[in-house]
Amino acid sequence: MHLVRSRKWPIVRVSVLSADWPQASGYGCTVVTVYYKYPVNCEKYGDTCEKPFIAPESGKDHAEQLVNGMDFKVRVKPDDATTSVPMWGDAALV
Repeated sequence: MHLVRSRKWPIVRVSVLSADWPQASGYGCTVVTVYYKYPVNCEKYGDTCEKPFIAPESGKDHAEQLVNGMDFKVRVKPDDATTSVPMWGDAALV
């Protein structure tokens, strides 16, 4: 839902700080939490995002892929740089 509303927001490259994975959630599945930072207009921001996985191994693999310093892409809300939406998928990892 957020990705649909944010499709016209600018794309920003973010840097992964860390990723945690075996978390049980209200969804009844493994949830990966990714912590990241990014610059907008010479200001530094940080955010987190969560991505659920039905198969625990898939979540573990995803979290292990997102190592400290790795980049990926998010869309950032133009009038509120503290709001970002990850662009998951092959094109998001840079």
